[in-house]
Amino acid sequence: MAKRRRRKKSSKLNSKNISERLFVSCSFLIMLLLLICGVSYYLFGSNGLKLNIKNTANYISFNDLFDSDTIKINNLKKLNEKKGKKSKVIDLNIHGVNDNLEYEVLLVPINVNIDYKYINYYLTDNNNNDIIYDNLSNTSLSDDYSGHVIYSGVLNNKISNLKLRVWIDEEYNGDIDNNSFEVKIKLK
Repeated sequence: MAKRRRRKKSSKLNSKNISERLFVSCSFLIMLLLLICGVSYYLFGSNGLKLNIKNTANYISFNDLFDSDTIKINNLKKLNEKKGKKSKVIDLNIHGVNDNLEYEVLLVPINVNIDYKYINYYLTDNNNNDIIYDNLSNTSLSDDYSGHVIYSGVLNNKISNLKLRVWIDEEYNGDIDNNSFEVKIKLK
């Protein structure tokens, strides 16, 4: 009788060990599969476009704390051209895995009741060399109408460092409260 009890206990223990091992093995395989899918998507599905945004302006809030293709700008201030060109900067460091990756920088009005001719932007390279200074009324809409194209570029060296400043022209006489925009990077 004692032998029967031992056999039942040992078979229960073996059965329990096998189930635990099977569970751990399945969990490990699922995590490995998810890791492979994530890396594959990053390398092949997203074209490897990555936007690192350095916040040096006090009126910017991030949609994402780490990497994102969109940032939000709230409550622009009225400035003249000289002060606007020296105002707070949005650093756009755009990295691509593939050469000749075409992209656009879009400015998207979200809550704006201001005539676009009073919304100025100034884009420079990493060394503060002028790329473009204009107002939003002189831009075209993107192909999918998701925003105003303020710059188009190609990542030949797999990195593009840009500095963007956005403000409302001091000549605007209306209310500037509660205006907001998004800056987006879009693949062409």
